[in-house]
Amino acid sequence: MTKKESGVRSQKSEARSQKSESLRAAAVGLAAAAALWSWMFLTVRFNYGGNWTALYMIGPRTPVPESIAGERLYIFQNTSGYDGQSFHTMAHDPWMLRNTPAEVEIAPFRYARILVPALAWIMALGRDRWIDAAYFAVILAFAFLGAYWLALYAARASRSAAWGLAFVLSPATLTSIDRMTVDIALAALCAAFALYSERGRLDTSKTPWKVTLVLACALLTRETAWLLFAAYEVFLLARGRFSDARFTLIAAIPAIAWQAYIAARTGESAMPPRVLGWIPFAGFFDRISHPASYHLAAGLNTLAISCDYIALAGIALALAITIMIARPIARKEPWTPLDSAISAFALAVVFLRGRIEWEDAYAFGRIFAPLLLLIAMHSLRGRTRSLASLGMAPTLLVDARIALNLGKQALGVMHGLIR
Repeated sequence: MTKKESGVRSQKSEARSQKSESLRAAAVGLAAAAALWSWMFLTVRFNYGGNWTALYMIGPRTPVPESIAGERLYIFQNTSGYDGQSFHTMAHDPWMLRNTPAEVEIAPFRYARILVPALAWIMALGRDRWIDAAYFAVILAFAFLGAYWLALYAARASRSAAWGLAFVLSPATLTSIDRMTVDIALAALCAAFALYSERGRLDTSKTPWKVTLVLACALLTRETAWLLFAAYEVFLLARGRFSDARFTLIAAIPAIAWQAYIAARTGESAMPPRVLGWIPFAGFFDRISHPASYHLAAGLNTLAISCDYIALAGIALALAITIMIARPIARKEPWTPLDSAISAFALAVVFLRGRIEWEDAYAFGRIFAPLLLLIAMHSLRGRTRSLASLGMAPTLLVDARIALNLGKQALGVMHGLIR
C-alpha cells in the first residue's frame, strides 16, 4: 500500500468516525428535546388547563398589544410576571413596527435580546396565530442544539456522547423551559463555542468562521455574550493570531447594527443597566447577608432559604474550580479559548452587584449558566470520571433551588397522571 493510499484510507476512516459521532450526538439532542417537550406538555396539561401561554408567565398588569388581544392568555395573579412575557410580545412584533417598547412597557435593552423572538417570527412567517407554536419550537431547537454540541464535545474528549444530556440540567435550560426566557439559546451557543474554538485552536490554518458565526448569534441573544466575545478576542491576541482577531470582529457588526436600529426606533439607548461594580464580591456577600423572605409556611420558608444558600454555594464552588483551571496558565501550560471564557464569566460573578440579579437562583442561575456549563465541559477533558463529575457539581447545587420552584408543578403533574 502506497503512502498516498494509506492517507486516503485514513481520511475515509476519520470521516466515518465523525459521521458516527454526529449521529450519536443527534440522537442525544433529540432525546433531550423530547424530554423537555414532554415536561412542557404535562405541566401545561395538568397545571394550566391546556393553556400554553402559561409558559410565558404573564402578569396581570402587563399591557396586551392590540395584535394579540384575541389570544386566550393565561394570567398569573398577584405577580408582575417574568421575562418570558416580554419575549412573547417581542416575537409578535420584533421589528417594532406596530408598537414602541414604551407602549408595551418593555425596556429597550430587552429588545437587544432579539435572536429567539426574531427566529420565532420568521418561523411563523410573521403570522400572529403561529407565533406561540414557533416560539416553543425555537426553544426546543436550542435544547436539541445544546445537547448535540455538548455530546460532540464529550465524544471528542473521549467521553460518552450521553454527557450531552447534561445540557437538560443547565439552569438556563430549566428556567427557559419553565418561563420561556432566551437563556437556553445562549447556553447552547456557549457549548458550540467550546466545541468549535477548540478545533480552531488545534488547526490555526483555517479562519474560525464557525466561532465567528456562533459569537454573532450569541451577541444577539443576550448582552452577557459580550464576555464570551471579549474572552475569545483576548485569546487570539495573546496567541498572536491578529488576522483571526480582526476577522472575529465581524461577529459584533450585527449586534451593533441592531443596537443602532433600536435607538432609531425608540429614541433611547438599548444598553442594559449598569450592574457591575468595582468592589469584588459586593453583590455576592450582600445576597448572603440578606436572605430572602418568602410568603410561605414557616417550614417551607426555611427550606427555600436553605436551598438559596445551597445555590450560592454552587456559584462559590464554580469560582473555586475556575481558580483551579487558571493555575495551569500560571505554569505556562497551553491556554485555551475555553479557559479564557471561563475566566471572563467568573470575573462577572466577582463584580456583579445588582440586587435583582442576585435575587434568586432563577436570576443568578441563568445569568451564570454559561459559566457553569463551560466548567462542566472543561471537566470532561479531565483524566478521570470523578473530575468530570466534579464539573457538574456547581450546576447541581444551583438546580437544587430551581427544583424547589418546579416542585409544585411536579406534584400537579403526578396528581394528574394518577387521577
